[in-house]
Amino acid sequence: MPADAPLPPARGEGEPMDNGNYEMLLNAVPEIRAYTYRKILHADLVQDRCSVLVSDPEGWQPGDGSLTGQLADFARSGAIHPGDMDRFVAFTRLQQLRAAPQAGQEARTLIYRRQVPGGYRWNLMEVVPDQKTGEVQSAILCFKDVHDALREGFKLARSKRDMQMAAILKCRYQMMNTVYLDSGMCERVDLRQDYDPDKVLTGDYSLYIQTALARFVHPDDAEIFRSTLSLEHLRETAATIRDYGEEVCQYRLQGETLRWIELHVLYGRQGDQVMVNILGQDVTEDKLQEAAKLQALEDRAYLITSLSSLFFSTYYIDLEQDSFRAVTQQRRVGDVLGDEINFTAALRLYANHFIHPDDRERYLSAMDVERLRRELRWWTPYVAVEYRKLPEDPSAGAEAYSWTRATAVLARTGSDDMPKTAVYVARDITRELDDPASVPHHGPF
Repeated sequence: MPADAPLPPARGEGEPMDNGNYEMLLNAVPEIRAYTYRKILHADLVQDRCSVLVSDPEGWQPGDGSLTGQLADFARSGAIHPGDMDRFVAFTRLQQLRAAPQAGQEARTLIYRRQVPGGYRWNLMEVVPDQKTGEVQSAILCFKDVHDALREGFKLARSKRDMQMAAILKCRYQMMNTVYLDSGMCERVDLRQDYDPDKVLTGDYSLYIQTALARFVHPDDAEIFRSTLSLEHLRETAATIRDYGEEVCQYRLQGETLRWIELHVLYGRQGDQVMVNILGQDVTEDKLQEAAKLQALEDRAYLITSLSSLFFSTYYIDLEQDSFRAVTQQRRVGDVLGDEINFTAALRLYANHFIHPDDRERYLSAMDVERLRRELRWWTPYVAVEYRKLPEDPSAGAEAYSWTRATAVLARTGSDDMPKTAVYVARDITRELDDPASVPHHGPF
């Protein structure tokens, strides 16, 4: 028999369609000739009847009769992988089949695993619209083995965009889990390896989560892992998805060596169903770099705070914005400055309330923000000024005045060496001036 010759119809009970009508169906639906099918049914979806056109001896019962009976017998025969049973039953419900596309439209398909001794093989079911018109709704149900095609590199992606996306996933992620919300099953694929259907791990998703919590997830991260990835949460979130949604979960692995895993839970609606894919990657290096940056910021903050104990006032100045932030300051100074954040305005408030009138202009000139922008450079890293500070008791005499040295130190520059920020500090130097030999006064502090 030629390879492209139609298979003869199976003989069994009932009234099978004669060979002439079978040839008519093959001519009406040319794509049927392109494959060797294990089973072909011509179904009357209104009367729940079917005629067996082609049948294999494994799992199928030859003969005609009830369509739902044929499908139920096949489902009960043990030929379908348990992980795909719920999807197969849902897909082959008569109500679902009656929603099959009309003539001229694409076929509806279902990929499922058919159990064989020692494993399984991937099979494809197609619901092809019949060319008949009128009140009788009918379709052709075709079943074929596509396992070898998948092993040879056949991908379900049918567009260049899908193939590009697959390449992106392989570059960025290590693992992908596909969760079937209706059945609670999941498929786990190692993206670091070439695709092989035999290496797809399948199992109960909730059991997988329980195992991960018990054996892999750090106890401190168990709650965020459970709340983001439980099957109940996936189903609740999927019910709210209109088009696309995403959640991210980061957790540590158990063990002495710190390892961080990041999971992206992607929700995508396709008609009445929501597809859930969970993509995982190791982000330990990124987390370590992030921790190092945070530690550096904390160290810098501790350094500034520690040095601030040497001064009664410490401020962080943004020279570009002419603003400031207090690190430490005397309470009565804070009461005067209030909520002021403009550096120039704060200087004038401070000078008017706390600096001797004869020293105010010299102080304001030295700390003028334009001067600081102009003079602070890596070769001139600070500007300092000394002034007399007014006593708290206005009636006190000149002997009650104290001396203060205020210093603005360059903290950060831009790529053009222009100053961006500075640290302003002030400390009491009265005792040093009383004993000129104790400390030299030509330094910044």
